[in-house]
Amino acid sequence: MTDNPHEYRTVSNDFEPRMPRLRRWLAFLTVFLPCMLVSQIYIFLQPAIYQSGATVLTMAATDLDQASPSADIQHVSIQKQLLLGSSILEKTVEHLQNMLTNNRDWNADELRNMFAVIPEPETNLVHLQAEGPEPKVLQRAVNAWIETYLQIRAAFVAENTEKVTAEITDQLQRIDRQVAEKRNEVDRFRLQHDILSTESADNQAHARLQGLNKSLNSALEEEVKAKAKLDTILGAISRNEVVVPEEDTRAMAVLLQQAEKLREELAAIEAHYTKEYIDLNPNLGKVREELIEIEAKIAQKASVGKDFARQEAEHNYAAAREAVAAIRQQMQAHKQLAAEYTSQFTEHQALQQELLNLETLQQETKQRLVDIDVKQREKYPQVDVVDWASLPDKPIRPNYLQESLMAFAGSLALALLAVLIIDYLSREPAPQPAPMSLGGIHLHHQPRAMLDVTEPAAPQVGYDPLKALPIADTPRELNHQEVLTLTQAAEPSIKAVIHLLFNGLSLAEILTLSADCLNFDALMILIPGQRNVLMTDSVADCFNKDVAFDNWPTEAEIKTLLCCAAIDSGLPNPELITIETLRYTYLLFLVRQGIKLADLTKIAGPLSPEQLLELGRHGVPPANLGLENINLDYFRATGR
Repeated sequence: MTDNPHEYRTVSNDFEPRMPRLRRWLAFLTVFLPCMLVSQIYIFLQPAIYQSGATVLTMAATDLDQASPSADIQHVSIQKQLLLGSSILEKTVEHLQNMLTNNRDWNADELRNMFAVIPEPETNLVHLQAEGPEPKVLQRAVNAWIETYLQIRAAFVAENTEKVTAEITDQLQRIDRQVAEKRNEVDRFRLQHDILSTESADNQAHARLQGLNKSLNSALEEEVKAKAKLDTILGAISRNEVVVPEEDTRAMAVLLQQAEKLREELAAIEAHYTKEYIDLNPNLGKVREELIEIEAKIAQKASVGKDFARQEAEHNYAAAREAVAAIRQQMQAHKQLAAEYTSQFTEHQALQQELLNLETLQQETKQRLVDIDVKQREKYPQVDVVDWASLPDKPIRPNYLQESLMAFAGSLALALLAVLIIDYLSREPAPQPAPMSLGGIHLHHQPRAMLDVTEPAAPQVGYDPLKALPIADTPRELNHQEVLTLTQAAEPSIKAVIHLLFNGLSLAEILTLSADCLNFDALMILIPGQRNVLMTDSVADCFNKDVAFDNWPTEAEIKTLLCCAAIDSGLPNPELITIETLRYTYLLFLVRQGIKLADLTKIAGPLSPEQLLELGRHGVPPANLGLENINLDYFRATGR
């Protein structure tokens, strides 16, 4: 192989099988066959389990002309407990033992494990089931269980009927006595307080109170009328109108009519004759005298009638007021009596309601006795067997085919798992190749196949990247004095940027910083959303000297000001002094101290493979020093 920097070489990887195929088959069969054999024997040695069942209605069947009762969940639950109770199971054992076809011994625990009661939801039906390996025994056991339950239920109904009848008869006698006593109490109360009927209007106190109310209404109406009449008369008098009593109204009307007629005659006479002639003629003067006489009578009657009418109206109004006052006084006196009567009548109604409740309870109790006597439940079965147990013809479990297939699949999976485990544990380590050096970067790890293969891998083409890396693009390195000169000539903000570059930060990271990102207590630089970097003492001192982020320059301003500082410092080739130059100088400072390249990325951030290869050229082998042994502060280091 020549020293051509771009030469490619062939690398061959030889893989040998780590476990012979025969050995794998042996391990597979060693696990699969015993598991398969044992599981299949266990499955097919299981006895077939049969199930026999019956259906029972826990209440008596409904008559054709009656509606079916609603489901009684509590009753069904009680019957379930009774069916699985010790008394019924012990009686069932006795019944089975006495059967002619019986050929075995029974016990209650065996039946309890065999039997099951499953209620039908929302109904009074229960399903009685028995499971076991003998179909005929199951059928016989379930039917015997039902027959025992029917016998015990019939005996319970007959005994309970007599007991309930006696209790209800005793209750009815006590209720009859209470009804009689309550009736006598109601009658005594009615006679004591003069309550004639259950209607309030039929009693004297209430009738008297109603009469007074009517009288008061009438008196108030008369008072209003009298007052209106009085006001009318007084108004007419104040207007000087003629006011006479009602009995003098007709006479006054006749006088007024006569006076009007005489005035008309006098006017006719005065129209034809002179006053002197009328005075000389006695017949003509007589009309005037009659008119004067009638007008005098009208004036006298009006004067007397006005006083009489006013006095009459005032008297009528006073009488009406006295009547109202008298009636109200009577009502006030009758209020206490009415209140007592109301209280007594309310108490009487309460007694009547108590009597009604007792009579209702009496009728209901009598009806219960009649129902028990009519239905004769002790003579008719209160349980209806809908379906007796039949002989089962096929087992319900196990499913031999399904379980056999599951056992086969399990055995196969277990055998494959065993082969994989043995394959992993029997792997032999491949020979470790010599480490390859890439310009100071030593690669000690070589990838190898995780699974055994039977054929050698295809040849690989190796490439030496150090010899192919172009040297012309390498940035310029500044010496220690040049860096110090450049820093002294720079503006405060650019001086802070230079210190941050020599703390491992890139320009993009520097532009994201704010005052909150610098923790001077812990000496940490918190780069937003990326990483945290240890702060050097030089950076801490630089930012403690009134360097603020208020007027932090932009990227273009930083590059411009850095170029100005390079020119002002008088350094040669200022056009080659850039951000990349300063960062490259700091990376070489760390590499020459022997830092691990993996730790270098913790300080400088991500680096491309080309950058790592270039820096590896300048490394001091062996490059295996940790961060704790590396001086990160460029400005506090001795001159180089």
